[in-house]
Amino acid sequence: MTRATLFRRTVATLLALTFTALTHAQEYPSRPVKIIVPYAAGGQADGGVRVIANSLTQQLGQPFVVENISGSSGIAAMQSAMKAPADGYTLVYSDAGQWAINPALYTTKLPYDTLRDLVPVGLFGYSALFLVAPAAFPANTLPEMIALVKAKPDFYTYASSGVGSPHHLAMEDFKAALGLKILHVPYKGSSQSVPAILGGQVSMGIAALTSVAGFVKEGKIKLIAVDSKRRSAFAPNVPSMADAGVPDFDHLGGLGILAPRGIPQPIVDKLSAAIAKAVALPDTVSRFATIGLEPAASSTPDRMDELIRADKVKFARIVKISGATPE
Repeated sequence: MTRATLFRRTVATLLALTFTALTHAQEYPSRPVKIIVPYAAGGQADGGVRVIANSLTQQLGQPFVVENISGSSGIAAMQSAMKAPADGYTLVYSDAGQWAINPALYTTKLPYDTLRDLVPVGLFGYSALFLVAPAAFPANTLPEMIALVKAKPDFYTYASSGVGSPHHLAMEDFKAALGLKILHVPYKGSSQSVPAILGGQVSMGIAALTSVAGFVKEGKIKLIAVDSKRRSAFAPNVPSMADAGVPDFDHLGGLGILAPRGIPQPIVDKLSAAIAKAVALPDTVSRFATIGLEPAASSTPDRMDELIRADKVKFARIVKISGATPE
């Protein structure tokens, strides 16, 4: 076979594959699509995915059905997704817990690699965490809190949603940035940590606004700062860490959709465009607000890939300084 013949056959094959992928994308979806969520139903992430799934159903004409596979730090859900056919009919929700914290905690024992086994489809939102304290805590601002902690190292305590949780690692990053010594008291989720903060069993804690909003309104818990570079649209009067003198501190968490590697690019493009349209809808913005989610301004696969890579570096550093290990 001559080189010219081989070249013509190669080009013909590539054109055929491209045509097939485009045809599949035009027909996609022709049956229901499953979105796996690595958390129990009813939480913030699950709620956000269901809003997006509803919009995708309306836009693309087939049901986008949420399947919750909770437990094991999201590992089982990620494995289930990566083993599924790469045809666009199985997607998986993910955040820093699965794409950055698990790799840092489990190192070589993790049975999946996000960027090897899956591909980004698109971000749809961001979730902020807040540094909070019970009403009786003697500091009202971050500088006041820092001064108290520095005056009494290892005297004050903070609650998190568990070892290796975003709440735990955000606080450990904060401590490391300022050389603070605050004792960690881990709980099993916000259903336990928030009552501990409310009751004064701990000095302070890290929590999502939706977990404490009612108590803030009642004057029982106070918001000290939001754990990001910029203020939250849901609590604009609460300073960001940058406002309070902790520059470059950012734990605004991204939420997005991944697909098994090998999915045709035209299908990724179609889904990404639909997600971008979904997050811009007034109904989505309104429904996100009720669960404390900010719509993603940029939801492209490239933006999600960029965030995943940055988070992997950030959390590898924080896990190392915190000494956290899998529970």
